Amino acid sequence: MVNLTIDGKQVTVSKTATIYDAAKEVGINIPVLCYAKKLLPYGACRFCLVQVEQMKGRLIPACTTPVSEGMVVTTTSEEIQKVRKTVMEFLLVNHVLDCPVCDKGGECDLQDLAYEFGSISNRFEGVKFDLPTDEINPLIERNMNRCVLCGRCVRVCDEVVGYGSYSFINRGFETKIATAYDRGLNCEFCGQCVSLCPVGAILPRPFKFKARPWQIKEVDSVCGYCGNGCTVTLGVLDNKIETIRFNDEIGVNDGNLCIRGRFGYAYVNHQKRLTKPLVRKEGQLVEVEWDEALQVAAEGLSNAQNGQGVGILSGARLTNEEFFLLKNLAKTIGTDHLDHSGGECYKGVSEGLNETLGVKASTGTFPQLESCDVILAIRSDFWETHPVVGMVVNQAIRRNDAQLVVVADKRGKLTKLPRARTLLTKAGYELSILNAMSKVLLDEGLAQVDGLQNLDAFKAALSEYTPENVAQQTGVDADLLKDSARKLAGAKKSAILLAYGLPYTAQSKELAAAAANLALLAGIPGRAGSGLYLCGEKANSQGAIDLGVLPAGNGLGAQQMLTAAGEGKLDALYVIAEDPISSYPDRQMVEQAMDKVGFSVVQDLFLSATAEKADVVFPAASFAEKEGTFTNAERRIQRVRQGIKSPGEAKTDGAIISALANKLGNTLSFTGEAAIFAEIGKDVPAYAEFNYHEIGSQGVVWGGETLAPTRRNLVSVSAEQPASADYHLVTGSALYHSGTVSVHASGPLAVMPEAYVELGREDAAALGVNDGDLLKVAGNGVEIQLKAKVDNRLPKGLLFAPYHFGNAGLNKLYRGEAVVAVSVSK
Repeated sequence: MVNLTIDGKQVTVSKTATIYDAAKEVGINIPVLCYAKKLLPYGACRFCLVQVEQMKGRLIPACTTPVSEGMVVTTTSEEIQKVRKTVMEFLLVNHVLDCPVCDKGGECDLQDLAYEFGSISNRFEGVKFDLPTDEINPLIERNMNRCVLCGRCVRVCDEVVGYGSYSFINRGFETKIATAYDRGLNCEFCGQCVSLCPVGAILPRPFKFKARPWQIKEVDSVCGYCGNGCTVTLGVLDNKIETIRFNDEIGVNDGNLCIRGRFGYAYVNHQKRLTKPLVRKEGQLVEVEWDEALQVAAEGLSNAQNGQGVGILSGARLTNEEFFLLKNLAKTIGTDHLDHSGGECYKGVSEGLNETLGVKASTGTFPQLESCDVILAIRSDFWETHPVVGMVVNQAIRRNDAQLVVVADKRGKLTKLPRARTLLTKAGYELSILNAMSKVLLDEGLAQVDGLQNLDAFKAALSEYTPENVAQQTGVDADLLKDSARKLAGAKKSAILLAYGLPYTAQSKELAAAAANLALLAGIPGRAGSGLYLCGEKANSQGAIDLGVLPAGNGLGAQQMLTAAGEGKLDALYVIAEDPISSYPDRQMVEQAMDKVGFSVVQDLFLSATAEKADVVFPAASFAEKEGTFTNAERRIQRVRQGIKSPGEAKTDGAIISALANKLGNTLSFTGEAAIFAEIGKDVPAYAEFNYHEIGSQGVVWGGETLAPTRRNLVSVSAEQPASADYHLVTGSALYHSGTVSVHASGPLAVMPEAYVELGREDAAALGVNDGDLLKVAGNGVEIQLKAKVDNRLPKGLLFAPYHFGNAGLNKLYRGEAVVAVSVSK
């Protein structure tokens, strides 16, 4: 620690702090424009100049100058104020004065500083900037006439996002921020530059001219998309979400958001939201009152339970409290047929981790990632599924010199990061790579084997997974594989990342077990600062597992339920916050189930393809219209808060489930989410220590920052090799979408409006295909047509198609395999 004096106040701070940091500690405000707490010190604007006695009163930037013992600092004096006011005059020489029509008005740092310094005139004259406004994309407007060259956008895009869209070009008075070749902005559209721009140079176009900041009501909640659990601040006006506000003071994400979190809110306001219950009469779904819809649903479910039973399928975007009510409803109905998210994709957590480590969750927390020495990412898609975690990985590389190893069948954002090494394997062989890495650690004596169970059998099972054999099988360089394994074993702090979700159903359990085996041998589980992370696709994927929204006893899982329904062996299905026809593998099987089941109830935001086949449809509320908690992929329980009222007569999932349970004779009621959360603690011991009302802005992490394994059991795993074919298709998530909800959001749709099939340039040349051409893709006895997207990231013979668009029919062809053998033609 270092002791210093600032404006007569004694301060004790870390030796890594700057003068600016130290001043904030004691409530002294030093004006800044270029400083942002998530960025490295820069010192461009010169507003933060202060005097240090030991430097003979010389003016130095507070944001870049580290503190030293005994330092005496003056932050305000006549000389300092004069210099700051002169800096302001220089900035305003060419700066356009269009504050009345600038959307930043009322929260513009330059405007605030000009008022603070009393800048009502200027001693200097110059021509005002007259640069063209960049409006080439639908989400971000760039008006460089307002730019103050603070460099925040340049730095956040590089240091945090890892994309590098911006840079300084030209020199002197001609200097400006621009993209490559000064073209229009075409990037990931995460909006980080929008958040950090201190003036009106970079603005969100969907919010343009909608409101002034003082008119907006701000509500802090949790993003409803992926399992990262980012805090989002809803900007609400007239019961409508108009924007997502920047807030880096709360939440685990430090204000970072991806395109979905920042621009994907519009589905909440969508005009096609369901607003009234529907009941099928004479073959048509017609609007009815709630009491009638609940009565019809209750009678149908009761009759089914007296026959061949009821199956309940849920999505993973319900709150923990709603999951609790759903489990109670299943008990009321008397069914063990309860499952979520397709029933297979989460088995890496519920079975793979459970069998190896004795836990059903990630063992570390996201902030620990930034201090890791080595990070192993399984699949390059991890950035697409969990972009904000990807940003943390980027920061670990750039600030901590972390080594990133990516095991993947295609290149992606992760593989482009500095010092990233890619073990580029043939599709479907990731499991073999992990097994080979485990064998390297054992054969070279690098493994930490004390206390490991099943070691001898595990060694025997790995006999065929020599680096040389696996290299020949997968195309990965054997020496690179060995060196990557050694680096993982030699790291003091390390992490392994694996995402799961509906498009990653195949080998879910096996991949997680193989990753856990490798983690055990590398000493990762239970070690402070290290972790094995399995991150779910949906906002409350972890909560669904924690609360046991899984088949119990002899209960059927999702796939078994659908198969049984299609065979006439299940009389009713209750589907909540899920669209299996659009998103589950094997669409034909799902459609057959919905067509043949005797009775079905669907609860959703929209009249989805699945809802269209239902007998009763309940209109549900979005994440922005409810209270409760989500548990993210790092076991962090966070408050979800209501920002707006539901449209029409739509109700929260919890309210619907409670009302239906009441119709079925369950009179158990709870007085709000806090009471339900307390009940959850009785069933889930990990939640028992927390009080709902005491969950703060950072949430609470069950199991602590580092979750210790309760067993250390090596599990032998293998997988079938993909069928031989000239072309193989893999599916997964795209950066701009999450599940099927985002296809109703105008922001993501503006960037990625439809499905496509991606192929490498070599394959495109061989097939005579250009961007946008229609391609016929045939496999599993089905042929579909998709627009071609030609890129450099796919190896020869591999195709990729995102699964989000149900109307594309991809899941007619994809049936849950790791890789689909296909033929391709124009």
